[in-house]
Amino acid sequence: DETRVQILKEPDRDPTSQSWMWVQASGPPDRKVVLFDYTSSRAQEVPLRLLESYRGYVMTDDYAGYNALALQPGVERLACMAHVRRKFVEAKKVQPQGKTGRADVALASINKLYGIERELKDVSDEQRYIGRQEKSLPE
Repeated sequence: DETRVQILKEPDRDPTSQSWMWVQASGPPDRKVVLFDYTSSRAQEVPLRLLESYRGYVMTDDYAGYNALALQPGVERLACMAHVRRKFVEAKKVQPQGKTGRADVALASINKLYGIERELKDVSDEQRYIGRQEKSLPE
């Protein structure tokens, strides 16, 4: 994920210019690794550079700068459920009062998934996979 940062006394840059801190997290559960990369750009070339030889799953928000990364062989882009949920919360705000709509149905499904994830939090990866297959698939 990328986060906007402002550096006040950076050489050769205006103090009001925006920069970005790109953060990557990975590793096994007991040995997490977090990498920070500072850049003046938010362009799609940055995640392509940072994950140049990576093959696997990449969880991102919906920022278009990640689109080129998703086209790389062996990279599968995943949606961040917190960002997905936020969009449904926003949609619910414009629903007629007292009426159940599609946003309510989606939020109920997401809340169910969150509950399942809480239940499976302390089990092995294999047990979590089995639990997800048993409890999380659409009915």
